[in-house]
Amino acid sequence: MSTGMPGYGAPQNNGYGNYGNTGQGNGYGASQPYGYPSPAQPAITVGDGLSWAWSRITDNPVVLLVGFGLWTVLTGIGVEASYTVNGVEHSYGLGIPGGNIISLAAILIGPIALAHVGILTSSGRKASFRDVFTFPNFLQAFLAILLSRLAILIGTIFLIIPGIILGYLFSFVAYAAVERNLGVTAAMRYSMRLLSDNVGLLLPFALIGFLLYVAGAITVIGWIITGPLVALMTTYAYVRVQGRDVARYPSQG
Repeated sequence: MSTGMPGYGAPQNNGYGNYGNTGQGNGYGASQPYGYPSPAQPAITVGDGLSWAWSRITDNPVVLLVGFGLWTVLTGIGVEASYTVNGVEHSYGLGIPGGNIISLAAILIGPIALAHVGILTSSGRKASFRDVFTFPNFLQAFLAILLSRLAILIGTIFLIIPGIILGYLFSFVAYAAVERNLGVTAAMRYSMRLLSDNVGLLLPFALIGFLLYVAGAITVIGWIITGPLVALMTTYAYVRVQGRDVARYPSQG
């Protein structure tokens, strides 16, 4: 697996302050508007986000569907659960003995690679299978995700609601660590600030994303589509809320 920096040039500061090392060759070329001059950029809406995400999937279906699907399978290798809907029992996970370690590793490092793929896609580049296993700023991103997940778990176990709130506030941790090359706490703070300052814009994305994940799980194989769709929609929200636009033209090979 690759842990090197993509080296596309650093993203520009967007007014949220200097949160750490943001200028060491870890940008993705996404800081420039694509297809629209700044005043004419479309509103940040779930509809626009879903439309853009779907257009990126149809532009690069094999890598995005298989790549995201592979990480979803890896997270479920050590999990076995079932639920009943309308009297029909559905199962989730593979429950492979000893798979818990693989699942835990996938939960903690998968978001790094998927954030990389999402940001790469948002910049107008077509991701490859190599990108699905590329982990920019690996150590800092890994630790930031680990601490975020622990905080969410603790909040959920004891009071539930704080866990849900933290889950929302830490939605952009992997993206911040990957794109801006931030340290552990800086990535967590950056994610929290973006999401807390833009609740009205971003909460609908979180709610629709959750419903899509549920729909994907209920239909058993629907996650093949909903997984990458939600991830790219999240990428869209992350990029757009910082005042930039996503690439709106067909990616070039």
